[in-house]
Amino acid sequence: MVKASLRTASISCLAIWAAVWLLFLLMRVSPLDIRSIPGIGMVMLVALGIALSAPIVATGLAGAALVRQPRAPLNWLTLGFAIAAFFGQGLLFLITRWL
Repeated sequence: MVKASLRTASISCLAIWAAVWLLFLLMRVSPLDIRSIPGIGMVMLVALGIALSAPIVATGLAGAALVRQPRAPLNWLTLGFAIAAFFGQGLLFLITRWL
């Protein structure tokens, strides 16, 4: 396994996480009502599950990349972003009242 592949997978997880949350934000400010689309509830539930699990997976992958190559600064940076995404998402869920 290439040493950078774990880091790349972690960055991909963070990119997917950001894309899903941007999608949620765009739906929030959009005048389009998606409730009329058949089957959208399951799709949105899966998207929420992906958004919730992506920072955890990214943190695990970044940690594994850091164990394999501890002197690479990009591994530390990726781990920092993954942890920040995890805690930022947790803070977002704690301060919102819709849960």
